[in-house]
Amino acid sequence: MRHILYFFAWLRSIAMTDPEVMRKYHIAGGDLGEMVSYGFMGECLYFKNYLAAWERWEKIYAARGFRTIPLKEFVDSGAGFTPAPNGLGVHRSPGEVPVFYAVIYRKKYLGKLKPVVNLSKNEIQSGEWTPPFDKETV
Repeated sequence: MRHILYFFAWLRSIAMTDPEVMRKYHIAGGDLGEMVSYGFMGECLYFKNYLAAWERWEKIYAARGFRTIPLKEFVDSGAGFTPAPNGLGVHRSPGEVPVFYAVIYRKKYLGKLKPVVNLSKNEIQSGEWTPPFDKETV
């Protein structure tokens, strides 16, 4: 049953215009960026679902010839209802291979970040937390 629903979602994405796909990609990335910005508390309950949504829209967005946007840009721009992050709607150069930042995040960071705040034990570790970004990846 799940595969049938994915198939219909895929068909719907084919019928979408480029601005609609950009909007969906912006919202999915913005939502995940908002969650990552609160990462000092750990990954929230539905974090994997939001990552999967961003990953799906990133593939659709890249398939239309657009250059994908690093997660850091979504974190900096806030949730998906804020102004668009830098680079939204920019087409890739001929021969340029798309970079799938959602896949990189999933492999490199998902489930590996330790929260700085543990509310169940009323603990706050000292130090400063910054979102997990490498220069060359996410």
